[in-house]
Amino acid sequence: MTPQARAIAAFTIAVLLVMGQLNRIVAAFVVAFGDSYPSGRGGAFLTSLIAVAIAGLVTFNAVSAVGLLASSPGWENHLARAAVLVALIGLMIAVLTGIAAVANSSGDMPGNGGFVPYLFY
Repeated sequence: MTPQARAIAAFTIAVLLVMGQLNRIVAAFVVAFGDSYPSGRGGAFLTSLIAVAIAGLVTFNAVSAVGLLASSPGWENHLARAAVLVALIGLMIAVLTGIAAVANSSGDMPGNGGFVPYLFY
C-alpha cells in the first residue's frame, strides 16, 4: 500500500468510527449470538468491550500510518496525523458511551426510553 493510500484509508476509517458507522460490526456481533448473548449489565459490558476494541484498532491503524509516514513531508503525513486525532476522538466516545451503558442499570437513557447500548451514536 502506498503512503498516500494508507493515510487516506486511516483517515476514512477514523471518520467512519466517529460517525458511528463501524457500530454495524458490533450490531452484527450481537445478532450473530442471538439469544445466547448476555442481557443486562453483562451484555452492555461485553458490547462496550467490543466497541472499544474496534475503536482501539482504528486508533492503532492511524498511529501506525503516522509512524510509516514520519519521514514524508507531504500531505499524506498531515492527513495521517489528522486521522490519529479523529480516531482518538472516536475512542473517547466509545469509552465514555461504554461507561454510561454499564453504569446505567435500567438500560434506558435518563428521562428517555429505549437506550440500546450497542448502537451508541
